[in-house]
Amino acid sequence: MIRVIVADDHIIFRQGLLKLLQSAEGITITGEAGDGKEALAMIVKESPDIAVLDISMPGLNGIDISKELNAMGSATKVVYLTMHNDVLTAQKALTSGVVSGYILKDDAFEDLIYAVKAVTAGGKFISPSIFDKILQPSPIRAVEKNILTEREREILKLIASGLTNRKIADKLSISIKTVETHRARILQKLDFHTTVELVKYAIRTGLLE
Repeated sequence: MIRVIVADDHIIFRQGLLKLLQSAEGITITGEAGDGKEALAMIVKESPDIAVLDISMPGLNGIDISKELNAMGSATKVVYLTMHNDVLTAQKALTSGVVSGYILKDDAFEDLIYAVKAVTAGGKFISPSIFDKILQPSPIRAVEKNILTEREREILKLIASGLTNRKIADKLSISIKTVETHRARILQKLDFHTTVELVKYAIRTGLLE
């Protein structure tokens, strides 16, 4: 049996998902939660095969839960349910840790059972409507341009191109300390922690061709 926990702060929607999953052969519900902290505690206690999580929940959001599980070395796989159908949120969520599924709430009652079984078998599942967007290269949108300053975007492009802090400093005629400060600020603004994440962001937003 596939052991599943469902966490969503909208109780009517959550109850509908529970009924859907309970109707499926080979799936058993081991718990439900209405907020992020309750969901994380339940996952740690029950160690389900799959945690179906809303991204936006009070207390602790789904992405933070995934990061916590990843840090713990949890074997539980996460399937996100969300209203967020933009590419950046999807890509950020799918690289946040133990995530194997990303389902738009509009598609939930059609795709959830299939997604749970596919993820249990070692695969991944992304709602087709958002999957098509992820595959398409997207230019930097106006809202994204406002996240970083012109100088930060310039430094991010050089970081993504593989230049060291020293080479970036020499190229821009600034100090290494200034480069390090810009790098730290970029990471903070984008809520990233590694250079790999910066490179991926630069590619998908068109900074790095």
